[in-house]
Amino acid sequence: MRKWLTAVFFILSGAISTSPSFADDLRLTVVELFTSQGCSSCPPADAALKSMRDRPGILTLSWPVDYWDRLGWEDTFALPHNAMRQAAYNKRLGRGGVFTPQMIVDGRIQCVGSKPEKVRGSIQKARDIERMVLSPSLTRAGDSVTLNLPATKLAGTAAVRVVWFLADAEVEIGDGENQGRRLHYTNVVRATDLIDMEWNGNERSLSLNVTDGLDVGADHVAILIQEDYGHGPIIGAASLNLGADDTQPSTSR
Repeated sequence: MRKWLTAVFFILSGAISTSPSFADDLRLTVVELFTSQGCSSCPPADAALKSMRDRPGILTLSWPVDYWDRLGWEDTFALPHNAMRQAAYNKRLGRGGVFTPQMIVDGRIQCVGSKPEKVRGSIQKARDIERMVLSPSLTRAGDSVTLNLPATKLAGTAAVRVVWFLADAEVEIGDGENQGRRLHYTNVVRATDLIDMEWNGNERSLSLNVTDGLDVGADHVAILIQEDYGHGPIIGAASLNLGADDTQPSTSR
């Protein structure tokens, strides 16, 4: 495992640091992992996601799915919507069915999340795609988070999604393929919702209630802006630590 993680670190470091566009625009690349506590192939992908979490220009999100619960262990974080999101991505990307561990990069490129070379290639391929880069911002004041959407010329409309997530969690697996293991998860999605399904690019401010995230066990919030609908290509993103000082600005590109 240690050798595998070392390989992941250097491979992903190379994928990011050698990209000319990365130094120029520092846009936020969103890496979504569909994973399950009941999947024996998933821990390496979960570890890879953890290794990427704190790298500049990367927003990682873990979406636990429930379709492997039948193997003997019910995923303690799985939400039915997560599997629906994965299926919608795969349908748009021309894939039949779903699998774990799967990574989706910027809502555009998919790969097997446990294969470092595939992860590296997918991140590089996504970053090489020319696209508009939106810079939403998140600012917290007390129990309110303000989302500012900049005026943007869109070809159509875009969907704005809020994602409440938990930075770190450890789970003792009591049954199934990973029985007896204590596994670590990062940036685990605890709740999500579309807060604007047809944003037309006009400058707009939206207010989010911090307690909505805290009530579901989240300590961070992210915003994903996706072309056309809630599972389209990602054209903008931002995240904010709910436990930090109220004046902390978001990370956004």
